[in-house]
Amino acid sequence: MLKVHHLSKFYEIKKHWYLKKERYTVFKNINFSLEQGENLMILGQSGCGKTTLAKILCFLENPNEGEVLYQNHNVHKINKEKQRLLRKEIQYCFQDQKMALNSYKKIKNLIQDGLENFNLKKNDEVIFDFFDRFGLKRQILECKPYELSGGEASRIGLIRALILKPKLLILDEITSMLDTKNSNEILCFLNQYQQKRNISYIFITHHKNLFDKFKYKKIQF
Repeated sequence: MLKVHHLSKFYEIKKHWYLKKERYTVFKNINFSLEQGENLMILGQSGCGKTTLAKILCFLENPNEGEVLYQNHNVHKINKEKQRLLRKEIQYCFQDQKMALNSYKKIKNLIQDGLENFNLKKNDEVIFDFFDRFGLKRQILECKPYELSGGEASRIGLIRALILKPKLLILDEITSMLDTKNSNEILCFLNQYQQKRNISYIFITHHKNLFDKFKYKKIQF
């Protein structure tokens, strides 16, 4: 399903206008493959390039070298319309959902916007089922992101992704805003959801002990 060949990312920085540009390497020569239903864990400390890699995988950023193939299509070479359609299949949950969500819109509109982007009908029963499973009150639908706690925003971000029924879900520090109880409940749900949907996950974390329910490949930064 997903193949990554010789992927590298660097930035060229000029500290002063009269100096030559210096190259700052984020990561170099990353290689892996992922079949449908398999999982990948990207491990490493903050600032080591994990999130940058994730953004490249879902074509929010471009690599400097190498390629990302999804179902044999180079995701950085296809046109914008094909990329847009692929975004339904490859979803990314940011670590800080309060910053990622549009602060001017109510949660119900943010969920609706995601469905409308891909011409999907709103199904209140499905939305309410996710709310119940994740321990969210339905009143939250009338709130705006800044009114939510970090944990509530994380769960809303997860719902917005799952409601599109993606084939690959990239989860950036999904447990960082959750307490132990909610973390275990969410991960238990994701494990069960995978068994039903054959979805693939890419976990970005530095707490691999929380993910012992899953079988996964591993990349260590």
